[in-house]
Amino acid sequence: MTPYPPPTPEAIAAEADRLRPRYEAFMRANGEEPDPNQLNDWAAENLRERIILETDAKAAGKTVDALMRDIAATAPAPTLDEARALFKAHPERFVAPERVHARHIVIHRDAGLAAPEAILALQNLRADILAGKTTWEDAVAARSACPGNDDLGFFPRGAMVQAFEDAAFAAPEGTITDVVETEFGWHLIQVLAHLPEEPMLFEEAKDALLAELRETRERAALEAYVDARKAR
Repeated sequence: MTPYPPPTPEAIAAEADRLRPRYEAFMRANGEEPDPNQLNDWAAENLRERIILETDAKAAGKTVDALMRDIAATAPAPTLDEARALFKAHPERFVAPERVHARHIVIHRDAGLAAPEAILALQNLRADILAGKTTWEDAVAARSACPGNDDLGFFPRGAMVQAFEDAAFAAPEGTITDVVETEFGWHLIQVLAHLPEEPMLFEEAKDALLAELRETRERAALEAYVDARKAR
């Protein structure tokens, strides 16, 4: 069988240039100094693997992506028992973060209102809701820039811009915040529920666990395929 062509020095140098930022960041994050020789070795290895896949795909009349999918399909599918075992082995990984369920009324910055006008409009709206003169739903329909998308569901810290997040997590359940200004505009936030950080149930983590196990096995199948071809 004809051996796979080796990568050229020029190609290795170009691949090393492409990998350098990520390689150096990875090494420093692990407390190690980048090594130019190691970087070149990694670049050459990447190219050898790419050449193997491109050569085999061409011989089979497939694209590289199609070949990789076929290789991945040879990996055994993970089972629920395997996912459950991983879940039990690493309980620290499966913790649901603190979350809040909120909905909002927003006036966007491009609505044509100056900041004082937008703030006053929302303050008056908040007063009307609290006084029972209007409902939240009617206020959303009449005033919000997102009338069909006011309910944001549950979200953890980090999912929203900082000012919105700070106000939502600080407000007690069942309350409506004062006007909150963000880069998007001005908001009233109604907090419906708080959930503390708590262990996840297996059912909540199941799909992610199965996907993780599947990805690990597919990657192992691809590595085994390439390693076998390198050994020729």
